[in-house]
Amino acid sequence: MSFRFILLSALAALVLAQDVHCARVVACKGEAEYKTAAAADWKRLKVEDAPPLANGDEVRTKRAASVEILMETGSRVRVGASSGLKISGENTSKISLGLVFGKLRAWVKKGSGNFEVKTETAVCAVRGTEFALEVDPQTSNTQVDLFRGTLAIQDNLGNEMTLQEGNRLSVTPEGFGAQQQISQALENEQSSNKAALSKEVGLAMSKEAVLSAAAEEIKLAEYQQGKALVDVFGNRVQLEEYVMRPAPDQFKLVVLNKRESRLDYFFYKGTFNTTLPGDLSAALRQLGGAESAPTWYLTSYQTGRSNTSDSVEENASGGHPVDVNANADPADDVASYFDSATDRFVGVSGTYYKTLFDNYSIKYNGTQTYAWAPVAPNVQTYLAADITTSILGGSANYNIDSSFPDGTYLHNRIRETYGVGDDYTQYDNYVMDNDGQVANVTDFAGVTTGPQYKEALLNWNFQQVITSSFFGDRKIDLVVEPKILIQSGLVQ
Repeated sequence: MSFRFILLSALAALVLAQDVHCARVVACKGEAEYKTAAAADWKRLKVEDAPPLANGDEVRTKRAASVEILMETGSRVRVGASSGLKISGENTSKISLGLVFGKLRAWVKKGSGNFEVKTETAVCAVRGTEFALEVDPQTSNTQVDLFRGTLAIQDNLGNEMTLQEGNRLSVTPEGFGAQQQISQALENEQSSNKAALSKEVGLAMSKEAVLSAAAEEIKLAEYQQGKALVDVFGNRVQLEEYVMRPAPDQFKLVVLNKRESRLDYFFYKGTFNTTLPGDLSAALRQLGGAESAPTWYLTSYQTGRSNTSDSVEENASGGHPVDVNANADPADDVASYFDSATDRFVGVSGTYYKTLFDNYSIKYNGTQTYAWAPVAPNVQTYLAADITTSILGGSANYNIDSSFPDGTYLHNRIRETYGVGDDYTQYDNYVMDNDGQVANVTDFAGVTTGPQYKEALLNWNFQQVITSSFFGDRKIDLVVEPKILIQSGLVQ
């Protein structure tokens, strides 16, 4: 935040200190928090018990949340998702708000006095109008959309201009951009989004589309690995893997397997609660759980496996950290965990946080076989009281069997059956070397520490073969090299 923004907010607070009026929260959707000027801690915001908002108070929203605030003058503002707003000053003659980051939409009542919104790069002064602001937390750029009325804007350099109704303006730390019609800007955004989607590896893509999209994504990859090997069936595989950031709060792992007559691929895209750090592994290593509330946690994820004809798709949303040692499900309790920093198992005597997801589903060629949804948002356990489970054919006909059909060789088979017919899905998981030889448990004898485990993994690969009644006589066959998982922090 710029010194100029802080100074303006402080001056406004001093001038209005003797004439304080309060704004009221009239609607709150999703998870939001507030903090008073005199307090250091943020509190959960609920309409029914929200206090009036006075000068210096702040509101912030999480993903998929919004808050509507009614001013004493009759004007109102809606704070969008992932946004932060500060009441710099509010009385019957002037309203001053600070949009720190995110989105805001305002409906300013005529005759309500001066109304202004400040960002790090712009000051918008209005009278009887409807407008929207969006502040990019990475660049501090401010986007202004004026739907009705007039809007005077001042940039960070002291320049002023009037935005025309129906137009959009971008204000950067370097000054004003060009005005353009909102309708044209939205049309350009839609075209850009479609182009971006066509360049992202996803499901329902042809072999050519996958390879083309991967070629674009690899240009932005933070980690990348590749090699040629032989799978457990004696087929030569060209393996490519990369990790990238599609957005500031996302990471994506993609695995490509090219064989002579086929292409199989896998992707995992996770969205976090906030912007990821420069060192991606710092966030990824928290995914397994921690004794204190995590700084970064997944709010949603999607996985996809495909052979360009068949697909397996997982989706989870509503992720939130829960102290599982304090919830009502003993099955969630964690007594110890492996701490890679100290290279030993650590006993847990108190709290242990893991991410629980409100919603989950898995589909095979579009057929959903298993899913859950919350009875109420923000689930604390996966007991019947918290979730409603949906199973193909009903829970009485759902079964999972796990076995090691090759004795001491590391070949694990998991078979799921559904319904009353012959529907099934089978996962055959192998640990094998570059020549396709399946590992034996004796190959990991003497591996007792984290560094030894990671060193041993570098000599092996994972292969997963998925067969299913939904695939006919086809299969999805994927080989993964652990090295990129260790580099990125997914394996500790």
